[in-house]
This record gives sequence, C-alpha cells and structure tokens, in this order.
Amino acid sequence: MKIEKNQIDELNAVLTLVIEKDDYLADYQNQLKSYRDKAHMKGFRKGKTPISVVKKMYGNSLLQESVSKILTEQINSIIEGDEFNIIGEPYLVDRENLPEIDFNSLADYTYKFELGLEPEFDLKGIGSSDSYPQYKIDISEKMIDEEVESLLKRLGEQKSVEGPVIDTDVVYFTARELYNGKVLVDGFESEFSCGMDKISDTYVGEVRGKKVGDTLDVDIYQLEKDLKAEQVEKYLLKVKEDQDISAVGNDFRLEIKDIVRVEVAKFDQEAFDKSFGKDEVKSEEEARGKIKEFLSEHFEKESNNLVNREIMETLMTVNSLTLPESFLKKWMNERVEEPMTDEQFESLKKELQWKIIKKKMVKKFEVEVKEEEIFQHFVNAIRNYSPYIDQESLKNTAFSLMKNREQVNTAVETISSEKVFNKVREEVKLEEKSIDKEGFYEKVKSVNQKAR
Repeated sequence: MKIEKNQIDELNAVLTLVIEKDDYLADYQNQLKSYRDKAHMKGFRKGKTPISVVKKMYGNSLLQESVSKILTEQINSIIEGDEFNIIGEPYLVDRENLPEIDFNSLADYTYKFELGLEPEFDLKGIGSSDSYPQYKIDISEKMIDEEVESLLKRLGEQKSVEGPVIDTDVVYFTARELYNGKVLVDGFESEFSCGMDKISDTYVGEVRGKKVGDTLDVDIYQLEKDLKAEQVEKYLLKVKEDQDISAVGNDFRLEIKDIVRVEVAKFDQEAFDKSFGKDEVKSEEEARGKIKEFLSEHFEKESNNLVNREIMETLMTVNSLTLPESFLKKWMNERVEEPMTDEQFESLKKELQWKIIKKKMVKKFEVEVKEEEIFQHFVNAIRNYSPYIDQESLKNTAFSLMKNREQVNTAVETISSEKVFNKVREEVKLEEKSIDKEGFYEKVKSVNQKAR
C-alpha cells in the first residue's frame, strides 16, 4: 500500500491511499474459495462449482469487500494512531468518481481524503508557577442539623392524612375539565400527585389548609412551577401519544383525593443502626460525628471536582487553539441530518479544543489506563448503584460491561481524566481557601456558567 500525505497548510492536508493488487489479492482469492466451498449451484455438486462461475456471479462484490476491508482498517489505524495527529475522521473526496471495481481487470485503487490536523502549541497553565484555589468547606452545626433532618425524613414513614395540607405534603388530585365554571359532562379527566414545593405561587396558598374532598379551580398549565406545556400534558393530564386534546381547555376543577405526609423518624438507636450499621453508633453525639465525616468527604470530592473544572476552564483560555474550521464544518455536516447551527459548531470546537489539550497532557504525564482499573471502575459504579449486590453478581455484571466497547471507552475517558487532573494538581500550586456551603455553590454556579 502506498500512503502519501500532502500538507496544504498547518491545519489541512490531503491523504492519498493506493491499495495495490498485492494488498487485497490473497483475501479476495480466499473469499472466492470460501464461496465455492459453500455454494449450492444448480448443475454442480457442493464445493465443485468452478471458480470462473463464482467470479461471474460474485466476483465484483467480493473484490469490493476485500478492498473496502483494507481501506477501513487503514483509516481506523490512522484515526486511532498519532502519526498524523488528525481531528475527527478523514473525509473522502471526489465521491462521484471512485475507482471502478472490476474482477476481470485487477488493478491498484486510489482514494483521496481531506484531513483536519491538530494545531501545534506549547501547553500552558500547568506549571509550578500556576496556582488554583482549593476550597475547604466549613462543616457547620447548621449543616449537620440539616443533614440529620433530611436523614430522619428518609427514614420516616409515609402516611395518608385527612388534612389540613401543610407545605411538606404530597397532594393527590383528580382533575376534571371545566366549561363556563362547571364540570363538563364526559369531559377530560385525569389523576396525578404534586408535592407542595412544586405548586406555583398562584395556587399554593389555595391548596394549603385544604382537606381530603375539598376542591379548587385552576388553570392546569399554571399549577406547577416551571412546567412546560408538553410536561403538563404528559405528567398531569396523562395524555397518550395518539390522543388529540386540541378541544380541551385550560380550566380544571381539582378534587383532593389523598394527602400523604412523611412522619419523621426519631433520632434513636434504630435510626443509627439503619443509617450507619448495626451498633456502629451508640449515641446522638457519635451520629453527628459520623455525619460530619460524611459531609467532609463529600465536600472534599466536590472541591476537587471544582478545582478540576477551574483548571479545565483556565487551560481552555490560556491555550487558545486555531482549528481547521472549514474541514470541521464539512465533516460534521455529513454526520447530521440538518446543518449545524453556529451555537452547535462553537460547542463542537470547544469540545475538540479540550480533547486536544487533554491528549497533550496524557502524553506529557505518560498516563495509561490498565484493564484492572477499568474493571474496578465498573465494580465501583455497580456498587454505587446496588450497594448490597452479592459478589458473584457483581463480578458477572462487571465482566459483562467489559465486553461493551462503548462502555469501556467511556470508562477509559473517565479514568484517564481523573489521572490527568491528579497529575496537574501535583504540578501546580493549590491555595487553600475556607468557604461556607452557600459560597461554595456560588463558585460552582459561576464555573458552570463559564462552561456554557
């Protein structure tokens, strides 16, 4: 095979692949023999069909298959390798005039591809002189109190009550369509539940204090906060996919059918055992200490995640890259049904920019992901989802995920990213800063807004 790269400029090149006769001939002949051995053709015994007859019937398609197989393998090798440092995938050009495959005249076949190339740059932002804030969240007694309250609610029992409705209740309604202020005979009807914290300011005051059997008239589309029309129809009106509700109005009478309230558990030994394990905690003081440890660990992880996000955003800023935009638009628009919007294209460029920066860091820090690390990643993920899964089921599920290439690729990406950020944190200065929970979440919100 002949491979020639013609550099057009720093970001664009044309790749010419010449698949020579010797590259595909052996595979092509093997396929012909395989077809002959399996063929059941009229007038010939199985396996005795002349090659000339097999060629006449299947020659071109088998030849095309052999050539395409080599072409695909070579393109995949180029995509996965580092020799050409390409962005995206090679883009086949002159598609209307591809080489003509003819088994009667075996030849060399030439294909040309446009390549988008990664820009050359010196990595900035990860040296010993670069500094990033490492936030330490102060675990206050108020935070522990809130966690205790949340824990006791989770351990509490749900019970139906007659009312009156209070702000922590979940209310079950029957909704009936109104017409001129009266329930419409054979009108639209549905049943749904709604937490009091979800009800809009328009109606929460009306619902509060009511009892089972009480009613109120509402515009159904204004009942819940921030609920879009299609969500109202799906979750409240329970409209079926093929159901036409164009004649149904907005006004409904809601009747309260049930009021469900959580009876908060007591902060006692039973709660301690359910939360921390049998006899692991013997007093309220010990329980609060355990909760503080949990909160500290949680916010330490969240703080590290925030540092990683800030490092990422900074690296994207200080390593501003020029990309082959014309190539990228051509390549991406071929992969989607409708042309990309400017916003989608900018998002793609940002994603590719980070991918290139990360690739350079992976190489710099010699980051590798081992098979046992992937397996352990799946084990941890399964345990987080099903903490009480038995050991045999755990291993079988993990092994099953290891066979899924897409899942493995995602795991490799996650593990390699974590390793890269760990290496970066070892290189740069981390300035510890104390902050309360509210201030920390403001920082998170700010970083998330920058990332959009």
